[in-house]
Amino acid sequence: MRIKKCRICNASKEHIIDVLDYKRVALAGNLLKKNQLKAEKKYPLKLVLCKKCKHLQINFLPKQDLMFKKYLWETGVSSHNISLITKLSNTIQHKKTITQKTKIIEIASNDGSLLKVFSKKFKCEVLGVDPAKNFSNKLKDKKINQITDYFSHKLSKNINHKHGLFDVCIARNVIAHLKNPNDIFRGVKNLLAKDGLFIIEVPHLLNIFKYYQYDNVFHEHVGFHSLKSINDLSKLHGLHLFDVEEIDSQGGSIRCYISNSKKTVKSNVKKILDREMRSKLFRKQSWLKFAKDVNNHNLKLKELLVGLKSKGNRISVYGASGKGQSLLQFLELKNDFFDHIFDKSKIKQNLYSPGTHIKIMDPKFISKTKPNYILVCSWNIINEIAKEQKKYLINGGKFITPFPEPLIIS
Repeated sequence: MRIKKCRICNASKEHIIDVLDYKRVALAGNLLKKNQLKAEKKYPLKLVLCKKCKHLQINFLPKQDLMFKKYLWETGVSSHNISLITKLSNTIQHKKTITQKTKIIEIASNDGSLLKVFSKKFKCEVLGVDPAKNFSNKLKDKKINQITDYFSHKLSKNINHKHGLFDVCIARNVIAHLKNPNDIFRGVKNLLAKDGLFIIEVPHLLNIFKYYQYDNVFHEHVGFHSLKSINDLSKLHGLHLFDVEEIDSQGGSIRCYISNSKKTVKSNVKKILDREMRSKLFRKQSWLKFAKDVNNHNLKLKELLVGLKSKGNRISVYGASGKGQSLLQFLELKNDFFDHIFDKSKIKQNLYSPGTHIKIMDPKFISKTKPNYILVCSWNIINEIAKEQKKYLINGGKFITPFPEPLIIS
């Protein structure tokens, strides 16, 4: 479905301008079995900007079920992610008292890793909402209640009828996936208790802009959010953004604290809003320059890889996330350029990457295949990967990190 109006302010398509064209690409999160390779479909992908509210978004959205009914990104696979959610559970206690009577709902609960922390630590009532059917059994095993569906204002009415109001609502790395963020905010407003807390984590548009993180652009990511856009959405729906912190997630994210009642706004909010304005983040010319810088960055990375390959080096990839598959397709290298992709998520192993059709393997095979270089597409957790692959580096293997600038690490 092509965009007909801005997904936040509803401005008509006359107010939408092109920023960066990715042409036709495969769905970055849809890993394939070998017998599915020939029938793979590709879809248009273009980054566009609303001149009216300055919201950055993609222009075409495939059917949601193609991307989210079976979801292969798992929170619990990365030790870095587990560390982040543990810290979040501690941080929330400073914002709101959590007791056994507290009710917590998570939108896009994934494999239940976060809700398990709250359930185990506080013995409180938790509920997950996620459309991915493959996570249902995981949550049952963790004794967590889940609704297998897309969160919406309509669904929130049913949840309210059955479960009542919630003290805390959490939405980590999901707002960017939503075709209608206004509907989600309406749903949250409908479920929050009078003094309820809404917590959003989202990749910060400012970091995408400053560090050319064009791998963040793929069909699952419908919109790209600044603190301004989250603040605007909150105000539209009678909610109050009162605090924000920058966190080391997804290459640089913001965690926004939003209340259902008015609170004193912390100085962090103004600081980041001011920084966004000073960076010229909301100017048309800034994003046209971004597109040129992205193409230059991509060319630089491609030249580095082709140069290494021409010298007889074997090159593989680490990370089968959507970001990584977006980057590999944007590079437009031949499908046999990379030998393998390594990823420690069991549900991804022995499948093939979208668009590039590279086999995904357990990282234990790094020592057997002995690539000279590994392009780390999961560059945002490079420290975790380097620690796990210390032996590979000691034995002369080298990593290539693509962002913010292509860099060889030995």
